[in-house]
Amino acid sequence: MTGSKQQLDYEGVAQLVLELGGPVFSEELLCWLNNICEINHLSLVHLEEQDKVTYILSASDKTLNITPEMQQLYLTIYYRLDPNKEFLQDFTEDDQMIIRRLRQQDINDLGYRRLWYDKMGIVDRLSVIVKADKGLYCLNLFRNKTPFPDTAIDAIHRMASLLSSLIIKHSRLSGSLSSFMTREAQIEMLIKRLSKLDSSLSQREKEVCSRVLLGMSSDGIALDLGIKLQSVLTYRKRAYSRLNISSQNELFGLCLTVS
Repeated sequence: MTGSKQQLDYEGVAQLVLELGGPVFSEELLCWLNNICEINHLSLVHLEEQDKVTYILSASDKTLNITPEMQQLYLTIYYRLDPNKEFLQDFTEDDQMIIRRLRQQDINDLGYRRLWYDKMGIVDRLSVIVKADKGLYCLNLFRNKTPFPDTAIDAIHRMASLLSSLIIKHSRLSGSLSSFMTREAQIEMLIKRLSKLDSSLSQREKEVCSRVLLGMSSDGIALDLGIKLQSVLTYRKRAYSRLNISSQNELFGLCLTVS
């Protein structure tokens, strides 16, 4: 089923419909798609305004090891740099849809490129993006050996409406529109990573830096921790000095080095 005139696998679609809202839908979807073209990993996220992201599902084959920790890094920090977010402003009507290809050379941010294409070993990504439920559903399809061939891209374009309907219905049935990690869990995870980076960081320095990584402003951090703005600036400066960095982006990059 790899030619440009391949027939739709109706039995496979029927099985996907039966699994909608269930725990094995992601694996069934990956298996069905692999009958059409090789896909090593897929994920589905829902992007909203005010930097909100919801993880809905993922599945991988045996050639790719994307750990939950890597997913957490994306959902806690790097989703803000996801180029697909730009369509939040461009899409004005529900059910608007686009297919976007993203290869290593298409990514400007070094930290984002390193996460997906160096650390995870991805070489190509196709995203089926559709507006619904006050945000964007992004079904991301990844390959880790060779780029998607033209026949595969054509096939995904032909099936885009079907795929978008399936992922929206699955999300609504499964009740997946809830936070993958609470804010407290995100901060706790980041503090642990900062502790591994430099054990000499004080607890307050880690508390400040974890919130910097979450994109909070200095004023917001001061209010959140119940301390003065000047104290936030001091703790951040001390932490950056210990880590030998000078910017938030460098802090992002360091977090990727922690195993």
